[in-house]
Amino acid sequence: MSSKNLIDLCDDSLYYIFDFLPTEDRISLAQVSQRFRNVFVDKYGSKYSEYTLIAASPRQELIQFCICCKMVKSLTIDLDHFDTNKYFRNYGFIAPKNSFQILCHSLAGMVRLEHLSIKQLKDLVTPIKRLFYQILDPIRQLSDLKSLQIVARDDCVLNHLSQLQYLESLTLLVPKVPVATLVKCCKYNTNLKVLHLGYSCVQGSIGDIVPHCKELEVLKFGMTAEASTYKPLARLPRLRELYHFGIRRSGSFEPLLSDLATHSQLTHLSIDGGSLTLSEASQLPRIRSLTHLKCFFFTTESLELIADLVNLEELCVWMSCAVDVTNSLLKIIASCKNLKLLRLAAGKVQPNFFQEAIVLIKKEKGAETLHPILKLEVPNYINKQDITQEACNNLYYPFPIGRELIKWNTFNND
Repeated sequence: MSSKNLIDLCDDSLYYIFDFLPTEDRISLAQVSQRFRNVFVDKYGSKYSEYTLIAASPRQELIQFCICCKMVKSLTIDLDHFDTNKYFRNYGFIAPKNSFQILCHSLAGMVRLEHLSIKQLKDLVTPIKRLFYQILDPIRQLSDLKSLQIVARDDCVLNHLSQLQYLESLTLLVPKVPVATLVKCCKYNTNLKVLHLGYSCVQGSIGDIVPHCKELEVLKFGMTAEASTYKPLARLPRLRELYHFGIRRSGSFEPLLSDLATHSQLTHLSIDGGSLTLSEASQLPRIRSLTHLKCFFFTTESLELIADLVNLEELCVWMSCAVDVTNSLLKIIASCKNLKLLRLAAGKVQPNFFQEAIVLIKKEKGAETLHPILKLEVPNYINKQDITQEACNNLYYPFPIGRELIKWNTFNND
């Protein structure tokens, strides 16, 4: 049956026939007329609502995905798909330019796109120039695009970032980004709420973004800088979560932490890398709104200051020395009544730490049902214990052996 005969069929018949056609024929028909394309999209569009283009994705699947571009809400592009060596191995020819052009053309039609992730996870050999630039160009007018993630091993051109205007979440894990580009992006994306920057990628002072980030709630970054570089971040008016990772100068956070005490809405603070000095740790109890804290300590004196954070729900601690912190942690448990997770990623506690913690909580709570459940996790002995009412009632019941503590990258207790 020719396409001319098919087009005269009713919709129900077309839908039925499409199920029996080879993929190549379905693609050909979808490229013949808008009616065939509509049938194709109605039947197969939901498959591509959330799509990941990986290195091994067949070229035929890429074409089908592009036909259904208006249905796409979340898209992840692994640029390894356009590596010359893989194209030659998979398809028998070298240049992947045509497929890349098809993708870029389709991006402009993704009117429902909400999340876009572009990743270069490996060294890339390709004749295509300025890949990120070409991908970002057609998405400038997509008003539903709220989240953008860019991961790159090589330097990339990000000039088009300043032409996006609807972002609420931006992740840039790239070798470098000029601070002027970042400032322009923040200036035009006035609803930006989440900003995640790769370690030391900002070429300039990160504090320059502050006047243009009035809605920013979550900031994740890492860099080695002077205290004066960090300090302006305390002026972010809606900041709720602040994460710093990687190497930093000793004592460089004291002015920032001091100014953050004025933020009644700051709930999450993570300083992952470099032990807090006593002067830095002394600022933490002033941030009364903290519910989640993760940081490195060198002395028990600094650690015990955490006991004054009475609203704390999750605490993740890494001790940089081999000092016994049993009493310090018990002091925190006794003071922080809302604590749900206490994770000691590195440090020493006595073998009877769990028993003492249960006795302490039983004394504090009496016969009440324990709520919330407190999870204690410590290293070395692979101990993990949930302190529940049953554990309190059966004080000398053998403690179960849990998983070894190997994670230090999240607040949650999974």
